[in-house]
Amino acid sequence: MSFPSSGENLEMFLSRARMMSAAALPAYLALMFFFAKEEGWHWSFLVFCVLPPVAAVAGHLGKRDIRPGLAFAALVLAIAPLPLVGGLEALF
Repeated sequence: MSFPSSGENLEMFLSRARMMSAAALPAYLALMFFFAKEEGWHWSFLVFCVLPPVAAVAGHLGKRDIRPGLAFAALVLAIAPLPLVGGLEALF
């Protein structure tokens, strides 16, 4: 199965989704410590401790079980903490 717009195959998409979701985990942990230390903002614990590990597990399961929908959800969950933190910061 290939994706017509980019010419990639399903295996490459699943591999990239797994690696993106797993690579986001240490980056978000570093951001969490920065936000908590510099600004004293504790909403980052909730956002950065829940969503990135869920995304990493979903990316791994999507690759292992060959489920492109789950892999796409992992990519969305890997990107979601940044806009969510920005929205929460604007509210509070």
